[in-house]
Amino acid sequence: MDLRQFSLFSGLPEHQLARFAPLIRTRACARREVVCRKGSPPDGLYLVFSGSLQMVDIAEDGRETGLGLIHPGGFFGELSVIDGQPRSTQVVALQPSELGIVPQEAAREAFSEVPGFAQAMLQHLTMQVRHLSSFRALLAIPSAQQRVHALLLHLARTLPGGLVVIPDLPRQYEVAIMINTSRETVSRAVARLCASGVLQRDLHRLIVRDPQRLRSLATQPLRAESERASRGPGFRED
Repeated sequence: MDLRQFSLFSGLPEHQLARFAPLIRTRACARREVVCRKGSPPDGLYLVFSGSLQMVDIAEDGRETGLGLIHPGGFFGELSVIDGQPRSTQVVALQPSELGIVPQEAAREAFSEVPGFAQAMLQHLTMQVRHLSSFRALLAIPSAQQRVHALLLHLARTLPGGLVVIPDLPRQYEVAIMINTSRETVSRAVARLCASGVLQRDLHRLIVRDPQRLRSLATQPLRAESERASRGPGFRED
């Protein structure tokens, strides 16, 4: 169990790591298993050692909205650890996953007694605010197809050597939940990108063969709308 893969623990000295390791209990989760339910009482900080999970918000009418993915090296449950309030989101395993759980009281003590832990958590929360701000802008895009393009761009990662990939892409219906559209819309948009050479399927990931084109598809309509707005309501394009 390598705790240094997590930003919260990577900067801690060995004696402090040794303090946490015996407290962590492990949990194996099957695909589609609900790990935490919205509204459930806090029980600790969850560390993701392997697998992939999705945070989901459940509206009063039962509709689901995907809020983000959690990969190995990530963690969740930090808000309930800090304020002691019930879980604000639901977390579902997208694939078989191995988790570690730091008990609630031990995680709370770390905030007040381990400065390196607290500093890493502040940096994490700052990144989360920035991420949610950009994701909120993505959801405001009126075109469902463009939301697919924007989400793919958001999930893309550049590997050492320059290859751009979308690793561990969620299933189509999971992507649809994340951006409030249908599975068919996601399927058509990805198929068109593959047919045009922008994307290439590769086992459990997508290779972005034309990152510039994907970025253009994700942002160009917004730019056009912005230009039309700046010209005023009386402007007409021929």
